[in-house]
Parts: sequence; C-alpha cells; structure tokens
Amino acid sequence: MPECIGRFFIRNGRLMEVQHFDSTFLADPHYIYEVFRVVGGIPLFIEDHLDRLQKTITLTGARFRWSLSEIGTQAKDLVLANNMKTGNIKIVFRPGHAPDMDQLLVYITEHQYPTENQYRKGVGVMLFRGVRQNPNAKVMDVELRRQTREHKSGKGVYEALLVDHNGCITEGSRTNVFFICNMELITPPLEDVLPGITRKYIIQLCRQLNIPIKEEKVKVKDLPDMEGVFISGTSRKVLPVNRIDELPFEADHPLTRQLQEVFNEKVKKYLESQKAKV
Repeated sequence: MPECIGRFFIRNGRLMEVQHFDSTFLADPHYIYEVFRVVGGIPLFIEDHLDRLQKTITLTGARFRWSLSEIGTQAKDLVLANNMKTGNIKIVFRPGHAPDMDQLLVYITEHQYPTENQYRKGVGVMLFRGVRQNPNAKVMDVELRRQTREHKSGKGVYEALLVDHNGCITEGSRTNVFFICNMELITPPLEDVLPGITRKYIIQLCRQLNIPIKEEKVKVKDLPDMEGVFISGTSRKVLPVNRIDELPFEADHPLTRQLQEVFNEKVKKYLESQKAKV
C-alpha cells in the first residue's frame, strides 16, 4: 500500500508530483506527524489538528520554522491541487541537523473508514501489553505499531487496546477508548493518552447534554462490569466495540448511538460553517 497517493504532495512548501515522494522516513523509529480528514473538500477540524501538532513539537523540544497558518494554507492548497473531495491528509515533520535540513511533508495518505455494517454491529478488539512513551505527543512509534499490527493479524480484530504495567487500559493503537458503566461514560485520563480531537469533542458534547462522564483509569479486571465500549478517532468517529478478546459487549447501546448521532451533527455543522466562509 503506497504511503502517498494522489497526483501532488508538498515538501517544504513546494508542490511536487508524487513520483518524487521519498517514504524512507517510515523506517525511522519515531517521527512527528498529524492526520486529519477531508470531507467534501473541506479539512475537518483542521485548527484542532494544527494546534495538536504545535503541542507535539513543544513536547518533543523540536525547533519548528513554519507557522500554523502556513501549514493550514499548504493543506488547503494540496486539496485544491488534487481536486480532493474525501480522504486523509498526513503532515510529517522531520527535524534535520540544521534548520535548512528540516523536512515538512504534507500529502494524501491511504485511509480505511469503517463500513456501515461496522458502525451498526460494532468491531472486535484485543488487549495488548504496551504503552507509548510520550502519550500526549503524536509521535509515530514504529516498533509499537509493528507489534500491534502483527498481534492483530489473523485474529479478526479491528484494533488493539494498550494495557500498561498496572493492568490499566490506556488507549487504542490508533484510537481513544470509552467505556459505559451504569449509563455513565468513562475514558482514561488525558495524561495517559493521545489527546484525540474526536475524544475532545465527545467530552464537550457529553457536558453540553448533561451526559455523565469522568476521566479515570479502567483496569482489565473491571471489563465485565462495563455495559458498552466504543473507540474514537479521526477516521473512526464513534465506532462501537462488540467484543474485547472473547468478552462480548452490546454494540447497540443507547448511549453509543446517541453519541454517534450528536458527533455526526457536530461534523455537519462544522462543514456548513466552513462552506459559509468561502
């Protein structure tokens, strides 16, 4: 599967044809990146993604010579150059030994969105012992990603939920996770996870709708007490879980369905507001 698709990508502000794309950075143990979704030609929640990119750069201590507005303009230019309507755009920043050796890539990457059937019936996930070393920063952990991919292979599961050395579930390898207990939503605390954009809006919507929600650690041993589970993310939105390993869960939980609906409405209103600015 190619890393960069479409006709054009951008390297250090310059629009180039994809035949010149160099994907050797994928072998680096760690690299800074961000991924956002394009819907109807509009970058979804791009301000939030660029803000998270800036926070990741700050957390890692990397120097950065581009402004967020410059990157936002590059992303929009890329959408126009490729006549892009739907898909994912990835931003990769690789600091060099000197400022003139830094590399900023903005490109269209392959995406796999859940099917309508998966949104309706849910997906299976598995538990995996592992943690990201700097969870608040969106830095690719190539080895952890490889391990989770290998463990998922052949098991018929959609995602791997990471479990720390205390037996607490932190997040998915590519997602955040929410649990439902007594009609209350529980999600692992922010200090333990990547601050997902979808996660942030789910929490905001819960507070607006007076849906009880708390951020606290969930141990593997407490899973049988949960009524429902769902994962969230840029490509997944709100995706029900129907089993964790061999433990089944009800995908059609009313709270999950409500949050699917209100989050989709949030996306719709955002897209309408962006169209009104054009």
